[in-house]
Amino acid sequence: MTFTDEAQAGGIALVERADVSVVDMWGEIDIALRNEASAALARAFERDLPVVVDTSRVTFIDSAGVAFLVQLCRIGRDEGLRVSLHRPPDAVLDVLRMLDLDVTGDTTAVGAVTDRATPRTAPTRAVPRSLAG
Repeated sequence: MTFTDEAQAGGIALVERADVSVVDMWGEIDIALRNEASAALARAFERDLPVVVDTSRVTFIDSAGVAFLVQLCRIGRDEGLRVSLHRPPDAVLDVLRMLDLDVTGDTTAVGAVTDRATPRTAPTRAVPRSLAG
């Protein structure tokens, strides 16, 4: 495997929709994606819209990727914006549960990821199954 192959193993990108910012994540989410994660996070919250994190194509997530998800949720909470996961696969759910993070809602639709200490106050909005396009 070459360095280029490793760099293409996963990604994080922001998809700007009219009513929501979609953080699209795919493949292997790890520390190598820190610049993409930072850029997506900054732009998502500049838009001042709800944030949906599409993790449906994530195959692996390490502690850096989980830290990114937690940071998204905390900043969203602090800014008064809803942050939710779209169709999290087992690779994501298993790590979140192992870290004792609360995953609510139907995992095939949109569920909120929050700290256990933070109650969910916003109603769940329906989001299309395919967010990345």
